[in-house]
Amino acid sequence: MKQPSFLARKTLGQPNYFLIAMAVAFLVALMPRGARLAIESNNNNAADWLPSNYSESVDLRWFRDHFVGQQFALVSWDGCTLGNPEKLNFFVKKLLARKEAIDVADPHSKMAERPFWYESVLTGPSVLDQMSGPDAGIPYGIACKRLEGALVGPKKVDASGKKLGNESRTTCAVVFLSSEATRDNRTMRQAIEGITATLVNDCAIPEEQIRMGGPPVDNIQIDIEGERTLIRLAGLSGIVGLLLSYWCFRSIKLTSIVFTVGVISAGMSLAIVFYFGIAEVWLFGMPKARLGTVDAILMSMPAVVYVLGLSGAIHTVNYYRDARREAGLHGAAESAVKMGWGPCLLAALTTAVGLGSLYTSDILPIKKFGMFSGIAVLGTVGVLFTVLPVFLHRFPISDDLVRRQSGGKHGGHLPSWAQRVFGVVINHNVAVVAMWLAVMAGVGFGMTKIGTSVQLLKLLDEDADLIHDYAWLEENLGNLVPMEVVLTIPEERTAEPGEAPDADGMQYRLTMVDRIALTRMIQERIEALDEVSRSLSLATFAPKQSNSGLAVLDGSVDSTTNRRLTDLRDELRNGDYLRFEKSPTTDAAGNQVIDRELWRVSARVAALSDGDEGVDYGLFVNDLKKAVDPVLFALDQRDVIVRELAKREKSIRGSKFVMLYRSNEEDTKLTKDSQEAVLRELLLSSGADAGRGGVISFNLAKFDRPGRGSAEEDNAYRDAAINRLMEEYDALILVSAGSDPTARQMAAGGLPIIDVSNSPLLSQSASISAAKPLLKTDLPRPIRAVFTGMVPVVYKTQRQLLKSLRESIGWATLLIAGVMMVVLRSPMAGLISMIPNVFPIVMVFGALGWLGIKVDIGIMMTASVALGVAVDDTVHFLTWFRRGVAQGLDRKQSAVLAYERCATAMLQTTLIGGLGLAVFATSSFTPTQQFGYLMITMLGTALVGDLLLLPAILTSPLGRFFGGKASPEAHIDWSSMEASVHDDGGLDGDQDRDQGDWPQSDSADEPDSRTIATEQPVGSPTAAERVESPATGNTASSSIEEDRHSIKHGPHAELHAKLRRLRRESSDR
Repeated sequence: MKQPSFLARKTLGQPNYFLIAMAVAFLVALMPRGARLAIESNNNNAADWLPSNYSESVDLRWFRDHFVGQQFALVSWDGCTLGNPEKLNFFVKKLLARKEAIDVADPHSKMAERPFWYESVLTGPSVLDQMSGPDAGIPYGIACKRLEGALVGPKKVDASGKKLGNESRTTCAVVFLSSEATRDNRTMRQAIEGITATLVNDCAIPEEQIRMGGPPVDNIQIDIEGERTLIRLAGLSGIVGLLLSYWCFRSIKLTSIVFTVGVISAGMSLAIVFYFGIAEVWLFGMPKARLGTVDAILMSMPAVVYVLGLSGAIHTVNYYRDARREAGLHGAAESAVKMGWGPCLLAALTTAVGLGSLYTSDILPIKKFGMFSGIAVLGTVGVLFTVLPVFLHRFPISDDLVRRQSGGKHGGHLPSWAQRVFGVVINHNVAVVAMWLAVMAGVGFGMTKIGTSVQLLKLLDEDADLIHDYAWLEENLGNLVPMEVVLTIPEERTAEPGEAPDADGMQYRLTMVDRIALTRMIQERIEALDEVSRSLSLATFAPKQSNSGLAVLDGSVDSTTNRRLTDLRDELRNGDYLRFEKSPTTDAAGNQVIDRELWRVSARVAALSDGDEGVDYGLFVNDLKKAVDPVLFALDQRDVIVRELAKREKSIRGSKFVMLYRSNEEDTKLTKDSQEAVLRELLLSSGADAGRGGVISFNLAKFDRPGRGSAEEDNAYRDAAINRLMEEYDALILVSAGSDPTARQMAAGGLPIIDVSNSPLLSQSASISAAKPLLKTDLPRPIRAVFTGMVPVVYKTQRQLLKSLRESIGWATLLIAGVMMVVLRSPMAGLISMIPNVFPIVMVFGALGWLGIKVDIGIMMTASVALGVAVDDTVHFLTWFRRGVAQGLDRKQSAVLAYERCATAMLQTTLIGGLGLAVFATSSFTPTQQFGYLMITMLGTALVGDLLLLPAILTSPLGRFFGGKASPEAHIDWSSMEASVHDDGGLDGDQDRDQGDWPQSDSADEPDSRTIATEQPVGSPTAAERVESPATGNTASSSIEEDRHSIKHGPHAELHAKLRRLRRESSDR
């Protein structure tokens, strides 16, 4: 009597399969809640993508500690104009409810929460009223022009093309969210939804007419679109996978089992994220989860785990059917685990290593995807070898179903075209390997041409509502993406009203009017960039310096303005464009003293552009620094001039200067963007003699080649020039020609030359990070700029993306190769086995490079996924190949065995997983869309590598590193081998067995298979020839007898005997 199998044995009075099922059920019960809460934690804040120690991240936090403006939502609608502000004013009144209304409201109502959500609200009309009021005194038309592209739009035109008045301009409200509203994603979503609800319910504005934009709106819309896509398409993908599984298996039972494993694996992956987040808070004491939250990229993880879970389940089901054909129902589930645990565990391990390599990325979403996907893939092994064996043991497929897997008499389980293709692959292995390596080299060269792109709005489909809103807002108002430039002015660089700016002889200190003028100068240079529609600063809301041409009058007006602005300095902080950074030291009264003034210039950059690629933030940041840096360097150069003039007991005010420069052409004039021109403008604004010839420029090339005719005339010109310069000008300024020999000659001749090209501070960058202090010198601290906002963060992410792609592929290849070396016990075999594994990466990413498709954060992660999928199939193929070699088969015979054992499962995995994931290509969420069509491409390419390249490698001269002997025959006749290679029950030793002798179920310890419905799958491993059961009244045909005679006594009899012995030993194991 047979002993009960492991699953049928009892422990504590219950069958083992029941105890395992109960344990799994307990864990699975935790999965739905964890998956649901993980999805609810969805957060796509790009500001958190980079590590906290990166200078871009430090600067952004520093900025948000001092200013409010980054977290804003800009709101407008059709008909919201300066001439029709009633609804806009009513909206502000309703959004910021009065204290009396809040006091009587329900403490848990939206009314009570609003004051904590909304810091303040600015509207175009209210700001215009302030600017054109008596305090600022800016004419209304000029005020509109200053705000155009930010808070008000351009003038409309009538049918004839004539511009209408200012009342036709579109305007908006800018709602600044508080730290309470942005503390977590759910609250921020409620705050944004509260704005929409107020407009719809209180202001009677149709929701389809509302236009919103801004960083919080971007984040929320990406969250919503990602969740909507996952919920809608995940179900559709599951249905497609279910139908394809049934089409492959033609068995409701097998389809249900395989599908259940995939679904549990996918749900488990999300639950792992949530419970990891709990561990971060409870065990590690973090205020909130950092890694244990879902984002737009991590939303694709369940689909990856679903495919890999299906792959393992399909391979294990094939092992189970092999065991049933070999030894019947008794212990078949356990035999499947024995045969499959090695390759499945190794495949999961290598896949997890490949995915885990993404953890080396500094980009948080990619890091999380790699870590949690790797953990989840290892978790699928537990699901695979607990859920699947229990199902197969408790609900086994019928004996009749296994019999029907034997196929027709004229072929095996593979179609004839597949047999012919594989015959070409192994019989012409060297040519096939050479061909594929040449193709890989040609296509793979495109990887050197890969570019990257990171843009938040590119995460959404071009038909998404938010994209349409941005297009409307940019056309009717202006750009929305904030780029912040913060000027840091040390307190010692400021001057009180009435003080001489250069009194200390070390620096030129700035009065309040000077600081506003400096900010305006930088602001105008920023607005000259094509990507910027408008920039805002304190200078936007302040009157310009007096410029009447009368020095006495201008000085008097500016002095009055300066005193008034100085008195209002503390009040100016309310506008969010001026802040004071405190010093750790205190004054005599114990108050912290001001260390630096922070002057903010907020530029609005285009989110969309006419091209497909959008704004290149990398080029924009460089152009922005080129616009700002010359002004800051000119400030340092002016300080050098102050120090040199002080030695001569002179001052800038009233002095006359010559700007020396060199150009190859004598008649070439200075451009307005040159460093000399910028310094000239500063000197004039600092009180240099503004009369004719007060600050002139002189080309040194003209001094070298006066062109007067004879040498005597040229020398006379030089002498006259030197005398005039010495008599009429206080100093000659060398800005960029410090080492010029002519300049040195002039200095030797006694001319008062000041070389500002070698200022000690010029060796430092004009742009600084809040994380890095300035280099200490004996000179006063310079005025510098901090460039921050979302644009530098996105640009840094873009640069890190390509680095992460290279590093992750490199680490994954290296680590998996190391594992393969250990498993195959041969360094060369491990390296060679990586060729088909990197095949899909090289082919697909090489094609992306050739086609000019930029890699973004959604595409980048598919490289490691492709490597994991390819390794999965490679491991299974190599496992059966090595088993054949261990039984004495040559390499071609072993390849045939591996092909017969694995090809169907590989095809089924690719078909079910690939077409199931292809559903995601219809998503309106770009990362999910890209994931869908790239995954079907990757899976198909990986299948080509494993079925058409790997067998050729194994049977070529390279195969000697994998063991086994070369085939004695130049060509293998597939048809003469197929009957022996197929694992059917009709050949066992030297005794034939027809289907009447098929191993039967043992009802003593297994479920009664007679109650199981008859099913007929297709596309599965089959017997060489199907022999009808005697119970049906049919007999075997004469051709079957001929085939059996050929198998026993033909030229391949020895091979057939080895294969039969291999099957028996595999079953025993």
